Amino acid sequence: MQQIPVVLRVEDYKLEELLRYPERFANNKAGLKRKNDVDWRQMVQYAASHSVNDFYGLPEAARSRASIEASVEQWWTNRNYKFHSDEHFLQMKQTLKEQLTSFLLGGSCPQTPIIFYEQLTAYVEELDLEISQIFHLVAVDPDGGADDYIVQKLAVDVDEESLSLLFHMTSVFCMSAFGKLPTRIEVLSLLNGKKVVYVPDEASLESSYDYMYLIKSLLPEADVFKVNPGSSFQFVM
Repeated sequence: MQQIPVVLRVEDYKLEELLRYPERFANNKAGLKRKNDVDWRQMVQYAASHSVNDFYGLPEAARSRASIEASVEQWWTNRNYKFHSDEHFLQMKQTLKEQLTSFLLGGSCPQTPIIFYEQLTAYVEELDLEISQIFHLVAVDPDGGADDYIVQKLAVDVDEESLSLLFHMTSVFCMSAFGKLPTRIEVLSLLNGKKVVYVPDEASLESSYDYMYLIKSLLPEADVFKVNPGSSFQFVM
């Protein structure tokens, strides 16, 4: 009889939720029913992510302002009560259309990404941890060598905690999955149009491993962070 320890998997959206709503996971640990709910920021992010996917699924000749606006309309929520007001509901939809149009058609985003809107998973041996992350855009770095690449995320949340999580998690994931750090990690703000650029290197990678190790040590004992949930170990006959 062999004991197989439970494998932990951290997923970017669950960690983002944990940062915003730690009480949800505290309730889960206590055996209380977890509310499966979202806020307006998550709804805007959902519409944005699917609109990016739609955009790159089109032939280049069909990519236009009109196609972006149509995608936003298609994926936009009807739960206006989740927003501060009806005005806020409409304002956020218009802002999303404008920022996506600016980023996707204005040269900030690549015409032909290597990866677009794909969830990837990698095992990080140094941390004995699986990391699962949604990549909006991965593209060849036009200013670098043949194997240099950049990672971009179009994001609603660009606060310090969210950015730190993204930069460190992406660095560790990319090193494990691709064997090479990206030359840049860029976050494009969907609310104000600004770009935040992070340039990882060997020194920052050590800090990223430390950050993710700390995240692992602080994870609540909730099944949502387990690949094989149910108990602290499983028996194999």
